[in-house]
Amino acid sequence: MGELIFGLLALCPLLRRFEREMGSRKFGAFIVYTSILSTVMELLFFNIFFDIERYSGPYPQLGAVLGLFHKFTPRMHPKFFGVLGYDFSEKSITYGLCAQVILSGGFSTIIPTFFGFVSGLLAVKWSETELPDLVYTIAGMIGKVITDDAPAVMMSRSVQRGGSNRTRRAPTGTRPAAPPAQPPRPPPPPPEEAIAQLCSMGFEREAVVRALQQTDNNVEAAANRLLMG
Repeated sequence: MGELIFGLLALCPLLRRFEREMGSRKFGAFIVYTSILSTVMELLFFNIFFDIERYSGPYPQLGAVLGLFHKFTPRMHPKFFGVLGYDFSEKSITYGLCAQVILSGGFSTIIPTFFGFVSGLLAVKWSETELPDLVYTIAGMIGKVITDDAPAVMMSRSVQRGGSNRTRRAPTGTRPAAPPAQPPRPPPPPPEEAIAQLCSMGFEREAVVRALQQTDNNVEAAANRLLMG
């Protein structure tokens, strides 16, 4: 039970996050490629070196998205908390949840996760090559069968606000003229620490500087923009 809870806490946010950043089609291709590659690695490794039973479960997929998290998620707070004189970033929380799942079955869960991690790092570029349209069509048909549509009565807050604004009466009389709009201030130049942090992840300096300028020097947002190309 504990393995299931920690697995959901670790896997679901990572899957949802990278599916949004990469897009459904590219992320679907990424999952398929990593699953095939990690399965081949597992079969070769277990048949040659170890004669132990492999745990069933999404351990390769957990390793694949953990590889994305490790490579493309910057540390926003390197000293988020400390233990016994050692500083840990906010990424350590995700690593800790994943460790509870990965170490739960010994080598039979560590090895599939490791191969998934390696496959995830190798398949990042492969995901640019999407799967055939027939695969996405079949997956969409299956998804419609096993999932429910949102109720029609549920409306977004923006739609509700838009409807209320349309029914609101305009006030009588004349409104005072609005003051002239001030030109927006140019964003400050990107700090060298942020540039170095993103360049260490394999991105070119010009692309890093441009991404930081477009995101008001937000390192995480700039990393997401660079990851999406």
